[in-house]
Amino acid sequence: DLLGPGDDTRGEETHPQYHLKLLLDRIGVGRAEVETWRSAGRSASPASRGRAVVNAMVTARFSDKWSRLPPPERRLPGVRAAEFADPAGEALGIAIAIREALETPERTVALVTPDRTLANRVAGHLGRWGIAADDSAGKPLSQSPAGTLVLAAAALAAEDFAPVALLALLKHPLTGPGDRLAWLADSRALDLALRGPRPAGGLAGLDRHFAGGRAERAWARLRPLLEPLEQVSAPCDLATLCATLTAFVSPLTGERVWAGPAGRSLAELVGKLMSSGPALPLSMDEAEWVPVLRLLMDNVAVRPPYGGHPRVAILGLIEARLQQADLMILGGLNEGVWPALAAPDPWLAPKVRSLLGLQGLEFRIGLSAHDFASALGAPSVLVTRARRDSRSPTVASRLWLRLEAMTGGLPRDRRIEHHARAMDDPGTLKPVSRPKPAPPVGDRPRTISVTDVDRLKADPFAFYAKTMLRLRPLDPIDADQSAAWKGTAVHKVLEQWFEAGECEPDDLLPRARALIAGEAIHPMLRALWQPRLLEAIDWIAAEERANRDAGRKPVAAERKGATTIAGIRLEGRADRIDAVPGGGLAIVDYKTGQPPKPGTIDEGFALQLGLLGLIARDGGFAGVSGIPVAHEYWSLAKKNGKFGFRQCPDSKMGSEAFLQATLAHFIASASQWLTGDAPFTAKLNPAYAPYGDYDQLMRLDEWYGRE
Repeated sequence: DLLGPGDDTRGEETHPQYHLKLLLDRIGVGRAEVETWRSAGRSASPASRGRAVVNAMVTARFSDKWSRLPPPERRLPGVRAAEFADPAGEALGIAIAIREALETPERTVALVTPDRTLANRVAGHLGRWGIAADDSAGKPLSQSPAGTLVLAAAALAAEDFAPVALLALLKHPLTGPGDRLAWLADSRALDLALRGPRPAGGLAGLDRHFAGGRAERAWARLRPLLEPLEQVSAPCDLATLCATLTAFVSPLTGERVWAGPAGRSLAELVGKLMSSGPALPLSMDEAEWVPVLRLLMDNVAVRPPYGGHPRVAILGLIEARLQQADLMILGGLNEGVWPALAAPDPWLAPKVRSLLGLQGLEFRIGLSAHDFASALGAPSVLVTRARRDSRSPTVASRLWLRLEAMTGGLPRDRRIEHHARAMDDPGTLKPVSRPKPAPPVGDRPRTISVTDVDRLKADPFAFYAKTMLRLRPLDPIDADQSAAWKGTAVHKVLEQWFEAGECEPDDLLPRARALIAGEAIHPMLRALWQPRLLEAIDWIAAEERANRDAGRKPVAAERKGATTIAGIRLEGRADRIDAVPGGGLAIVDYKTGQPPKPGTIDEGFALQLGLLGLIARDGGFAGVSGIPVAHEYWSLAKKNGKFGFRQCPDSKMGSEAFLQATLAHFIASASQWLTGDAPFTAKLNPAYAPYGDYDQLMRLDEWYGRE
């Protein structure tokens, strides 16, 4: 009767029995007419706990009576509490409690929570021990294999066969109508070929990209299955889109997409959308295809009909109302989760809603309190919360705080809290030491590239991983045009410039403009790079005119060469070699960035140009003879306000002294790591090893700074 109408009933809306009171009022039944259910057996929980729960849930204006209750009336026997540092720890602790409960034969356990993320985490932890929990909420169709396949197909059509979308579809677990292993082998071949910037032009662009490469045959086998997606174009209505995707995914999966609960749910949803085409005439552009389909699939729950553990259940608040387990775990007891925050009414003030006879904004809090009080009637109860979420500290649920305030503090399940902390505690793990592999001398390489000599000296482990373990870093898929890509493209233009007319100055600028205008260049990169590149290209053309006037002539470009020094075969590729008047050679190294600083060369690093000079001196470049008398970096970077400049590292000491210093550094490195037994120590000279291709392999973060 205390929950009846009055001047202000907003506080009573949060009472667990408020809605029962409304029900009695609406059916015209007095409270005295409600009889206690006649039961032949005993109740699941002690009667004292039931009275304590009733006292804990009284409205705020009657909570002062807690201080007058005798201690036995304030206890909650069989109810424990566990607090964890974060949601991950809470999920692990709940999973441990569930597993512990299953150790008792015939004992049942249920997790009740409105937090779907917590429920999914608990189910994932239980999977570590082979326990399949029956989640009554199911899983959204958009997260099932069948749903993600349709979304991947829609994304591929919307993004015009972009590499990421293409590989996501090809690697999907449902794709592959025939031999799955052969399908995956073809997909991996395309994966390797698609590393780097995106090929433009849809299927036709992919045809040009794969032509003549290792993935050409794999692409020829997979392409016919992808062609139906070319038929869908924007604007497109939902029925047409679903029809095209259905016709596409069926042969792609060998009809497996329609199997199982998820497949049947997908078929039902697609059938409804296709049959209701006249009622959905709205046309969508490409950007809307995936979001609309995902929104529709999110509203379809896929529930497996069987297969879960018979004594474990994960329940929402509504599903838990008519069910009970020997152990009920009430998880996620934080304000805003259980109970959820009241949704504000943007149109009516609370007082106006009350005058109109509408439900108050906090009526759902009363329902959550009712579900909480009902779940406390199980034989054993464990309530849990996390002190922090992913962003900030949390506030304990008002339901939790009521129990704490009335009882003076619920008994803590310290054992579960300790197990959750200790299970994945890395404190007992020792960080690895700096890796220093030392293979036998006979197994060490006897061939080295001029570009790897600096790596050998600065980071021997990186050289070991690249040369002996033969591990190569892969470019990201659909990557931006990086500095390395720009350098390769410019080198290709300069190589073709030599091959077409032996570096005719007037022929260079049109070739650079053709590079910038290529469809592979992103418009943003074109706008930023074009003025810098063309100014540097003009500088190279001017340098070439000056060289011709001085009698200097290019004789080789991108020429491979090799020589043997100290028992090691040294190989390299020269960007350009010029014949200078008097019979000498000039070794030119193009740089799209800044050339090495003089101090770097003095320390024995950045030896590439000098090593190429040693190969040329020994006659290692076919068709090129002579003694190197000049070593030059032609940089396209900016210096003194202009793009393009020449730097000669041998200008001070002379060409011969430069070669002798380079030779001494190389022999010292080769005798130490290639013909000697020195270990390949990781990051030996980190100041000259800025690259991080093998940092994860050497577990750099574990030992760097500790030694």
